[in-house]
Amino acid sequence: MEDEDYWNTSETKAKAFSFDDDVLSTQEILAIGQKSYSGQSEESIFSNVSITTVKSAAVPLSSLVSSKVLDLILLAQSGRDPSREAKQEPEETVAMTLKRLTLGRSCSLHVHRSMKSKTELLDGALAIGDGNAVLTVVLFLIQTLNKKLVYELLSSRPVALNHYIAFLHNEGKITELADLLTMLGRSPEAAMYQFQHAVKTQGSLDALLRKLSNLFANHFQQPGVDQHQAKMIADYIKLLEWQKHINKPDLKYRSVIEWLAYNCTQHWHEGAGNAMSPLTLCQRHQISPLQYDWVVLNVHAKAGKWDIVESLFTKKDWLGRTTVSSHIPIETLLARLSELQASKQLLATCVNKIAGNDDRLRLAHMYKIHSVVIETLAKQKDRAALTNYKMTLSPQSEEYILAENTLRDASIKWKN
Repeated sequence: MEDEDYWNTSETKAKAFSFDDDVLSTQEILAIGQKSYSGQSEESIFSNVSITTVKSAAVPLSSLVSSKVLDLILLAQSGRDPSREAKQEPEETVAMTLKRLTLGRSCSLHVHRSMKSKTELLDGALAIGDGNAVLTVVLFLIQTLNKKLVYELLSSRPVALNHYIAFLHNEGKITELADLLTMLGRSPEAAMYQFQHAVKTQGSLDALLRKLSNLFANHFQQPGVDQHQAKMIADYIKLLEWQKHINKPDLKYRSVIEWLAYNCTQHWHEGAGNAMSPLTLCQRHQISPLQYDWVVLNVHAKAGKWDIVESLFTKKDWLGRTTVSSHIPIETLLARLSELQASKQLLATCVNKIAGNDDRLRLAHMYKIHSVVIETLAKQKDRAALTNYKMTLSPQSEEYILAENTLRDASIKWKN
């Protein structure tokens, strides 16, 4: 009981702390912040002294509580919403969005809702020249605007349009690409993309034939269609029909040139009336003489059948001289024969067909056809040049002896 009497005394109550309130008032915080000064005892800090009498001895509140925390306390006590007092973020501008796009930072384009803002985004990306930014903005416009409106914007901005066309093509979105090009008045181009996609995806031969036949009827037989493209599609359909008739699964979907190479290898000696004859194939599918010569040259030369190559490209004239007969330009033919390691005799026959002495001499030097060089210098009556050339040849070689005998030829009236 004595203990209870002690705690009930007024003096004890005055000295005791109160735990009734969890939050201290501003005055209580200030009172706690009082600091003893010289001559004042520890106990006197908590004595019952008026706040107004100790202002001069009070420690600044900022040394006990940070200014930010104090502001929040005062805001809470004032009854105002602290969230409304927070500083507002600056509004997202077109320039800020474009900067984030070009730097690869995350950003939301959906804050730009007006047509003006969206158009500025597209034009800004085009002005910067960043393809990824341009495509990102275009895809955003496709998501948030009517497609017709977007297509109108793109039609006056070719760079943005090309980026979007390339994106649709790479992603295999051929239907959307065809719709876009058709709306822009480019139906033939849309049809070509559909043709390429059909050939690329293929499927069964019958399914591909049906798809291409429908595409040809609906798009490539209309007025204004490019006739070269229409012929190309018609020829390809004709080739597929021939492949279906031949029925060789390992050669399915091969090009007509690949079929020609196969026929030259496997059916070279078959007559023109046979379906697999190279000549029949050329006639049926309008293979040009140049294409035919090039395929035959490469197929037989690689197989080492030089007798076929020489019989095809060299002829005897009425004087018994060997001449070259080919639709391949002579310099191209020479370069390819050299790559395929043709004989020097065949190369010499080709070089001798060159009409101009300077060109003939240049090519003979290039391919080291010594006999032609010696003969041409003799025709030019250039003894000094022939003497110098003889010194580059191996002594006592066939070419060296030819050059020496030519220099001794008394019938030649040398100019030097």
